[in-house]
Amino acid sequence: MSSEDDILVLTTREKDWWWSLQEITPAIENVWTAIGRSRQETVRILCVPLPSAIEQDLLASAPWLKRIVITSVTPGTVRTALLLRTRMKAAAPMTIYVQGDATEGFHAFGELANVLTEKDVFVTACHAEAVATRRSFPNAQVCVIPFPLVDQFKVACEKRHARPGPARLAYIGRVSAQKNLHTLLFALWILRTFYDDAPRVGLDVYGGEDNLGSPNMGLESADYGTYLRGLAESLGMADTVTWHGVKPRDWLFYDVHQEPHVLVSPTLHSDENFGSSVLASLVNGNQVVTTAWGGHFGFQEWFSRQLTLVPVHRSTMGPVVHPALLADAILEGVGRAASVVVEDAALDAARAEFSEKTVAAHTVEMLRRPGRDPVPLRKSPTQQLIDERRDLFGGTRKIYADYQDPVAQIFFEAYGMKEPLTFEEGSSYVLVPWASCSDDVLHIDDPHRGRRSISFDATISDPLKVTMCPSMETCRLPEHVVQSLVAEGHAFSVRKE
Repeated sequence: MSSEDDILVLTTREKDWWWSLQEITPAIENVWTAIGRSRQETVRILCVPLPSAIEQDLLASAPWLKRIVITSVTPGTVRTALLLRTRMKAAAPMTIYVQGDATEGFHAFGELANVLTEKDVFVTACHAEAVATRRSFPNAQVCVIPFPLVDQFKVACEKRHARPGPARLAYIGRVSAQKNLHTLLFALWILRTFYDDAPRVGLDVYGGEDNLGSPNMGLESADYGTYLRGLAESLGMADTVTWHGVKPRDWLFYDVHQEPHVLVSPTLHSDENFGSSVLASLVNGNQVVTTAWGGHFGFQEWFSRQLTLVPVHRSTMGPVVHPALLADAILEGVGRAASVVVEDAALDAARAEFSEKTVAAHTVEMLRRPGRDPVPLRKSPTQQLIDERRDLFGGTRKIYADYQDPVAQIFFEAYGMKEPLTFEEGSSYVLVPWASCSDDVLHIDDPHRGRRSISFDATISDPLKVTMCPSMETCRLPEHVVQSLVAEGHAFSVRKE
């Protein structure tokens, strides 16, 4: 490495198992390559792990570096960054791309989190991630710059038109409990059961299981795909849902993103900081129904006529999507698909905002900002508590007790959790399909938030009637139990249309 190299970009392929990063990381590299071509600084991109000779050359040149960029925080990039800052005393500020790290308590940063300064800059792809980052580092410099993915996308060029007729929903992504597909199936059952004039819609699911569970809570999840198939069968919707499994990315563009569909994503994933599949459908002129969560807010400005956001409610057990509101949003998205045509000029402007050229310009603006003094970056009391918990839990990814943990709520709020679920007198309630009742005990086996059981006295006077799903049988429960179920997001009011 030459002493003339001003900007060092440390990149990696360690996270290529994460589908989106197969697109995101090269796109970030392209941005810095473009900056190197257009400015006086020399940019060098190195992919870790580094060969020994290159690493020694890099360490020798550390004093001349003006900036160190980390495209993704991994064991390899962290190791090299620590060598530069701690052993070689490199004074260059770091620009670090945050990709879901904030809601995980910056677990991947390891010791790097302890040597950061206020001169360093975090780059997040959305405002929600920026807010979450400042929950851990209140004085941090945080710059919101979206991922420049459009250049890698296949974009339909033919003239768009309204698409009357039966609509098809598509989900593209990991088949994971945090992606909340069980609530999507519940919402489709509500559409079929309570909405007399609702159009029949089919659902295509593209993606494979990740068996991730909720590692922040220490909750495991296995065979979620098998569970979903069984749930669809029990809801009488086996003929409605088609499971396609994992498909190549190019195939998805030609056969899904560029074809008429309504993309639906009910996700509550803890690191939903962008949404590449959402963007891929939007830039191809399609309608998208998704949660008001994480990175999805950033698409509103550019795709207001295509994007339907479903609110994320606060419950006593963390964020929840009301299935009836999701059903309403699906109807809205299907209606828009049959009537709304986005003008070419508006779509071209939206595509440009997520291009490498525009993102490179935003990145140059970031580089021109005045620097700060290299004082140690202070951790918030919340982050200090998370560090202590991580040690308590044995250094694993678990940092919260469960979905009721007050500390977890801080980050859920940053990502979009808003109004609480409240009990309404006189409303009719439907239990979630993962609830069952036997021998005066209500069993809840929530595939996302875990299991629990509630004992109750069936002999009390004036119990409330709630409807079981999918049997439509009546279950009589004490009012305080129903209130609790509503507050935690296991019973929902559904008004028949």
